[in-house]
Amino acid sequence: MDITTILSTSVRLAAPVLLISLGGLFALKCNIFNLALDGITLFGCFMSIVGTYFTESPTFGVVCGALSGVVLCLIYGIFVFELRVDAVICAIAFITICNGLTRYLLNPIFHTSGRVIIDSALALPTIHIGLLDNIPFLGPILNDKTLLVYLSLLAPFFIHFLLYKTHYGLSLRAVGLSGEIAQTSGIDLARARYSALALNGLFCGLAGAQLALSLNLFNIGMTNARGFTALAVLIMTDSQPHLTLLACLMFGFADALVLQLSGTGYNAQLLEALPYLLALVAVIVPLTAKQGLKCMRKHSAERKLIVRNG
Repeated sequence: MDITTILSTSVRLAAPVLLISLGGLFALKCNIFNLALDGITLFGCFMSIVGTYFTESPTFGVVCGALSGVVLCLIYGIFVFELRVDAVICAIAFITICNGLTRYLLNPIFHTSGRVIIDSALALPTIHIGLLDNIPFLGPILNDKTLLVYLSLLAPFFIHFLLYKTHYGLSLRAVGLSGEIAQTSGIDLARARYSALALNGLFCGLAGAQLALSLNLFNIGMTNARGFTALAVLIMTDSQPHLTLLACLMFGFADALVLQLSGTGYNAQLLEALPYLLALVAVIVPLTAKQGLKCMRKHSAERKLIVRNG
């Protein structure tokens, strides 16, 4: 069992869930719990393959996937905020429509059913970074990935800065805490919500493009509930970008481990539960450590106060 290969595969497998999670994170910060992530990502998979197939350009395919995600999320926002449709019902409808529509359109567009495979030359190209060759151990793990994988690894740090160091991030978080109070403070409620949903859709569409174009195929239901995995990640990490990155990498590692161990006699049910167990550990450990540090500081402050008053 080559640990370098497993870790390299982990990074690649973590990318789609990480991109979906980061998209959902924007919506959650605005107090929008978008349950339709899986359906939107699936449609992004389909549209990225359609765009690539007709233009013979994976770049255009990525653009098609990203735009489809943005459009679907904005439509979702119109139904929820303007037409007052229940968010859960709307999400279920979106998932059902996206699944049904992609299944139906396969035949008229590609003259096939179930699966379409495009030319391997049209798959997303991997990038070899020469500087990584000089870094032992980490170099082979991080090298030769697609641009979208590198984007997914860097995005959490940029998103953390955007959410906690900019006026836009403050506006989103204010809307998430209380839309009415944010509005009275001069924040454009509609603009904040729709921009968060647009970013949500953008990342879901990019996740779909990475998933489909890295395999140069579209398969019915190919998201394999990754959208719901992303929701689980966001709940476990309290929508913190850095913890989201860590949890998704653990999911990727567990998936890579399952691929390595499948067919070797290990219990199949245990292997299926492994990603969730490892991700849970990845989240609980830093949160427990953080809570422990808070308690230590509190006890230290109390001790100083007692000494001062004594």
